[in-house]
Amino acid sequence: MTGFGRATTGAADWDASIDISSVNRKGLEISCALPRDWQGAELQISRKVKEFFTRGKVYVGVKFNIKKTSQSAIFDIESLKSAMQKIKSGCEALGVEFKPTIETLLEVSRELQEESAPSDWKEYWDKIEPSLTEALNSINSMRETEGESLKADFESRLNLLKNFVSQIRENSKNTVLLYRDALLARLKTLGLELDLTDERVLKEISIFADKCDICEEITRLESHISQFFTCLSSSENNGRKMDFICQEMGREINTIASKANNLALSKIAIEFKNELERIREQVQNVE
Repeated sequence: MTGFGRATTGAADWDASIDISSVNRKGLEISCALPRDWQGAELQISRKVKEFFTRGKVYVGVKFNIKKTSQSAIFDIESLKSAMQKIKSGCEALGVEFKPTIETLLEVSRELQEESAPSDWKEYWDKIEPSLTEALNSINSMRETEGESLKADFESRLNLLKNFVSQIRENSKNTVLLYRDALLARLKTLGLELDLTDERVLKEISIFADKCDICEEITRLESHISQFFTCLSSSENNGRKMDFICQEMGREINTIASKANNLALSKIAIEFKNELERIREQVQNVE
């Protein structure tokens, strides 16, 4: 389910911001954008995200900044000397002439100042973790609002499916009679006058009646729709279960469509499948 959450934290000498966004995915995929040397924090962040998510692609971005004071020097001489020495060594190894200019010094100094996040992320984790939780709660609030809208949409569409099943049950009652009449009309056209009590006619109608019986499929469809309604009322994460129920309903309606030697039933089955596909697409948004 899609959502976005943000939280900030900090102290007199530093500040940090956390952005979290999520989009739909069948499984759970977590990606992090962290300050340099903070990759060790990714495992901790993933563990926290898994407390809130079981499906979806979740992006977590953390920005950390050490505040500069007005008295900060343009150059940190020791850091600059170390960086320039590394650049010189690299140039010598590559056979490139090393001719630094004032622009080079300014650029290297700027890069050093931008690397403001400390390498030991553990020192700040206890202060950042509550903000991570705050951002996750914020995104959860958005997802819950979206979930209520999805629930209303599901209920409306499930009621349509229930209505289609009722129509299927009603129209299936005439399937055998229609086949009997069509069979007798065909025989009459061929000049074969047979009585309804003729054993051959009765056997043919009996075989057809057995092949086109959809009582079991109708019962299972009604059961699947009822289970889906139960999932909507549950507080558990039922996205995968709802997806499975949609697959089972698809199997049952396909069987009904293949058995139906009845134009009205075929039309209803097509409408059922169209509505079911809309539900299946929405289920991908459910955790």
